[in-house]
Amino acid sequence: MLTNRYKTNIEVNNIGTWLASDLEASEIRVLEEIGQHKKVMYNNKSYQVYVKSVDIQTKTALINVDGFDFKVNMKEPLDHLINDLGFLKASKHSVKEIKSPMPGLVVNIFVEEGQSVAEGEKLLSLEAMKMENILKSPGEGIIKSVKVSKGNSVDKNQILVVFE
Repeated sequence: MLTNRYKTNIEVNNIGTWLASDLEASEIRVLEEIGQHKKVMYNNKSYQVYVKSVDIQTKTALINVDGFDFKVNMKEPLDHLINDLGFLKASKHSVKEIKSPMPGLVVNIFVEEGQSVAEGEKLLSLEAMKMENILKSPGEGIIKSVKVSKGNSVDKNQILVVFE
């Protein structure tokens, strides 16, 4: 038997979270449907609903009910289990340093000590074999130190940037 923790939850705008099983289909009736526009009946009251967007991957939707926008998040039992087992944390950035993938020359440095960087943000560029290669951050972090300067020659596997 699944506990409430592992049942499908629907969260609306951080206003509240409901178990999907608590929202009985008989309570919500679609009276009229034209594309993304719907007229629904809930608790004997009529509402105009427009579905602005739906993202199946993140299980979110943006809906407008009588002129007010609501973000709807849905978490199914598998989503709760994946989170509880820590699999989402494992996918986060855990690299502590960036090493040179090849010998080359430091052409440009885009970061400095203490700077916060996002995943995919440019760290520095290396010239190797007459090609410029941009090294990007593998995840979010704060730059602890930059071990090279513009114009330095570097060897393969030499530490270039260290994260906190």
